[in-house]
Amino acid sequence: MQNVPPAAVVRIDPGAAAASLSESTGSPLASDAAFAVYRLGRSSFHVAVVRRIDGDHVVVAERTEPIGGAEFDGLLLAYLSGRHPDAGVRLWSRIGDPAEATDRQLRALLLDKITRAREHLSERDFTVINMPAADIKMPLTREELESRIGELVESTADLLEETLAEAGVAPEELAGLLMAGGAARTPLAATTLRRRFGVEPVLASPAAKVLAGEAPPAATRELPFVDEEDEEPVQRRGPARTIAVAAALLVVVAAGAAFGSQLGDDGHDGALSDESAPAATETASTSAAASPQPSESPTGEASESASESPSPDPAADDPGDPIEDETASEEDRPTESAPTGTVPDVVGMSTTEAHQAVDNAGFAAVDQTGEERSVFDLTHEDCEIIDQAPEPGTTLALSETVSVTFSYSGDASECDV
Repeated sequence: MQNVPPAAVVRIDPGAAAASLSESTGSPLASDAAFAVYRLGRSSFHVAVVRRIDGDHVVVAERTEPIGGAEFDGLLLAYLSGRHPDAGVRLWSRIGDPAEATDRQLRALLLDKITRAREHLSERDFTVINMPAADIKMPLTREELESRIGELVESTADLLEETLAEAGVAPEELAGLLMAGGAARTPLAATTLRRRFGVEPVLASPAAKVLAGEAPPAATRELPFVDEEDEEPVQRRGPARTIAVAAALLVVVAAGAAFGSQLGDDGHDGALSDESAPAATETASTSAAASPQPSESPTGEASESASESPSPDPAADDPGDPIEDETASEEDRPTESAPTGTVPDVVGMSTTEAHQAVDNAGFAAVDQTGEERSVFDLTHEDCEIIDQAPEPGTTLALSETVSVTFSYSGDASECDV
């Protein structure tokens, strides 16, 4: 194992790895059996050989190297800059050596898109990286990806071979080969291990953790599972509806108080003052002040109000106004704080994936339009999103519709969701 300061050492958790392997294979590990763990994450690679001894799982050999998905993305960035020089020397120099905040944001945006493209290529042979800020589109194939990262993947297989030799375990003696980490889902990794060691790798579930002290992984773009939105837009709509209902009830209470005041029904006023909700207290007090009966309030303001209004004229003091104003302001609040969300980037996704992404972001609907292309045009796949409005990152009311344009070469109805 390489020399790393003790505080920075992260080790394979043998018990967690064994549990994950058993879960994936559906069978427990036999006594004295050994298996290998191949974890390729975003910024680091860990490999270990674990053996079951007297009911315990023990790491007998391990290695670690700073290899991961981030380095894959860096290689792809360098490759794309050379493959698409038409994007401009100025653009690539800004991204390659970002000196200002805007340049760093542009580089981060492109790297994020490269990460997503790399993940798409785990399930398909072709994708497109779109950069609206630079007005360029860069197609990328799985073959191109594998040609860029092949050397790094081979180096991880070399480390596994060294670890097996140190543990004294031949590849054919392995009871299993567990793969974990987001970057391990790159098809080339499993293909390389299968070719080098003659063992069929088993992919751990996305939620599995095999590192000691490792927190459960968050749903990130590196892992191919859907982000958990826990229906936040629905929760935001709830308070607005509650305020509107409360405001409507307040109007009813205020109207009842004003009506009782106009009739001069003293007994009714008293009942309203005693039994109405706290929100109508001010209305009841004002109605009592406008009544011809002597005020029971000890304050001078109430006496003065009574002397200035000797008759129960509802137009004089207009006791309903304060409540109506308050009600209006309450009704305005939902409009001012209408729930909004951030428009996701769906260009490059299929129509099904785009609908799911927009729905997860909380928006009302997707309006899709097809753009036909020649069957000989391989720039896009059928049903692939090639444009959207509004642009990704736009803040938009959740009640609005996101419009997308998809590419097709045959029957557009095949792209319906």
